[in-house]
Amino acid sequence: MKFRIKNFLAIGERKTFVEILEIVRIAKKANESLAEMLANPSGNLLSIGNEDIRLLEKKSDEITFRIKGDIENGAVSSNILDNLLACVDVADSIVDDYYYASRELNRMAGVRFDGSRSEHTADFDACLTKMLKLAADALATLETSLTSDGLEKIRDLRMDIQRIEEEGDNIKDAGFDRLYAMASEMHYLQFTHFSELLHKFDDVLDACEDIADLVVTITTSISR
Repeated sequence: MKFRIKNFLAIGERKTFVEILEIVRIAKKANESLAEMLANPSGNLLSIGNEDIRLLEKKSDEITFRIKGDIENGAVSSNILDNLLACVDVADSIVDDYYYASRELNRMAGVRFDGSRSEHTADFDACLTKMLKLAADALATLETSLTSDGLEKIRDLRMDIQRIEEEGDNIKDAGFDRLYAMASEMHYLQFTHFSELLHKFDDVLDACEDIADLVVTITTSISR
């Protein structure tokens, strides 16, 4: 695929955007693997998915270490250095969140609940699946932003991600409302499990919005 990296970026900054884009694409793969884990909650598939995401998280860490070294060694303009470093850290944190969630799903697979407690899983899995779909949309929009060549387009894409994040907030809040309403019927492990995942998936959407904000700030600074 050819990149349409912004023509007003210098070589070092352009390279950094391409590498951040690589982390975003790793996050997209992690999102796909996690969605498959959620849809196929058998022990073997969960273990495979967890290992796939572990390797993606390791790759993201390696790229992050390399990018931050280049940035700190003067590869980019000093006036955007802090924002670029923040952008890299936030992108890497998304992959970290997916790895955390994959381990949580894998751990919970071995726990068995009886009666009505076992019925809650499908209910909340549907909520989590909706949030993962929104995360996929946000990451795809972020990918487009990182390869766009016009400030107006970048700002529009940032607004798109904000709308996705707000929709995610509504799903998360509804999920927590239902979680607390059903708390007396649930095992405490179930409550903690779904609470942690709702927070992590919300963190992913928040991080996408944060990166979109940083991209707008960086490109606006450079274009002046």
